[in-house]
Amino acid sequence: MTESFQRIYMSDSTSSVVVESKKQLNTYAQAALFSEEQEQFSALSNEFRKVEFLGVRSLRNKLGILEAIHYTENRKPYLDGNQHMFISISHSKKYCALGASTYHIGIDIEEVSPRIERISERFVHQDEEKFIGTDHLLDLTKLWTMKEAMFKLNDRSGIEFKTELIIEEQSGGVYFGKMLTVENWRQVKLECFQLDELVLSVSSFT
Repeated sequence: MTESFQRIYMSDSTSSVVVESKKQLNTYAQAALFSEEQEQFSALSNEFRKVEFLGVRSLRNKLGILEAIHYTENRKPYLDGNQHMFISISHSKKYCALGASTYHIGIDIEEVSPRIERISERFVHQDEEKFIGTDHLLDLTKLWTMKEAMFKLNDRSGIEFKTELIIEEQSGGVYFGKMLTVENWRQVKLECFQLDELVLSVSSFT
């Protein structure tokens, strides 16, 4: 990704994801945290986790969201005082991302890496092999991030990526699929973007 900070809008032109490269911990010293977030931050001992924590809050502040980020028991982020905005968070080795929408979304980011081939048998269904072309690593990374985004959208636990998160159709950068939820199978829409070496996917219910 050539720029340290980017904002990507979804096809509805209102939902968006902001992505920024991670920085040194001391450069986040002035990042504004709410009191409950300061307590959470103080409890972190791992510097890598501290960078991710502050990186996401920095993105939150850049979006002008004036609320603390909370987590459910399943570690899904939400805004306690805003019933009309939904968020999702993702981290990769080099980047932090925060998605915001007026409806439920799940986001995931991942750098393209050969390691994706080692785990492909665990998440690629045979019907999804049609989405894998000559750029093998890129296409596998797209499938992985789309399934991770679906996983974050889903409230069900114990999800099997290969058989319960399924990509069915593609139209340009937009994909359609289904996933098994607590209620039943539900249809989902996925938007996938490539930012140089970074792949970003966003999922939502149709």
